[in-house]
Amino acid sequence: MKIFVRLLLLGVILNACQNAKSENTSTDSTLAVKQEAPANDFVCVPGERVGMITATTTLAELEAKLGSDVSARDTVYIGEGYFEIGTILYKGTPNELQILWKDTTNFKNPATLMVGRNAEANPAQTQWHTDTGIKIGTTLKELEQINGKAFKFMGFGWDYGGSVANWDSGKLMEADGVSYFTCVLGYNYEDQSLNPLADKLLGDSEFSSSQAEAQKLNPVIINFQISFK
Repeated sequence: MKIFVRLLLLGVILNACQNAKSENTSTDSTLAVKQEAPANDFVCVPGERVGMITATTTLAELEAKLGSDVSARDTVYIGEGYFEIGTILYKGTPNELQILWKDTTNFKNPATLMVGRNAEANPAQTQWHTDTGIKIGTTLKELEQINGKAFKFMGFGWDYGGSVANWDSGKLMEADGVSYFTCVLGYNYEDQSLNPLADKLLGDSEFSSSQAEAQKLNPVIINFQISFK
C-alpha cells in the first residue's frame, strides 16, 4: 500500500512538472513571438526607417528575413547614364525598392532607398508610403499641404526634371536644413493639352510650386527616395 501511494505521489509530481514545463515553453514561445522583428509594414519614416530597414541594416539581414524577395547584387540607375551595384527588394513588382549602400564592400548601412523607379512595375500600386501619407501619386498641391508651404522643384525635360530641389524650410525639412525625403514630380506627357503649361516649367532651373502654371498642371509624385540620419 505504501509503495502504491509513493508511486501515485510520484506520478502527480511528474505530471505537475510536465505541466509546468509545458506552460513555461508556451510562455517562452509567446515571448519569442513578441520579441521577433515585425514584418515589413511598408511605412517610411524619413531619417529613421523604411519598413524594417534602418541605418544599420545589412544585406545579410534582409536575405535572412525576406529570402527570395531580395535581389542581392543588382544594377541601380543613378542618373545621366550612370549605374551602381546595389540591392533590389520585390523586383518587378509595384513594391520594388532599390537600395544603394554606404558600405559597398560588405553591403551594409543603406545610403539611399528609392521607391517607384521601375515604371514597368506600375509603382502607382505600391504599398510604400510615408508616415505623413505621401505616396506615389501624391499631387503637388497635397505636397504643399503636408510641407506647410510652397517648395521648389527642377524644371521638366531632362534627367533630373521634376526633382524637388528645396522644401524652403517647410515641414519636410529638418531643423538643421537637411531633408531625408525627396521626390520627383511628373505629369501625363502624352496629354498634349498639358504642353502649354509644362512648357513654362522646362529646363535646368528651379520653379516654385506656387507658380500659376505649376498649380494648374498639378504634377504628381512618380518616385521618391529616403535617406537616414
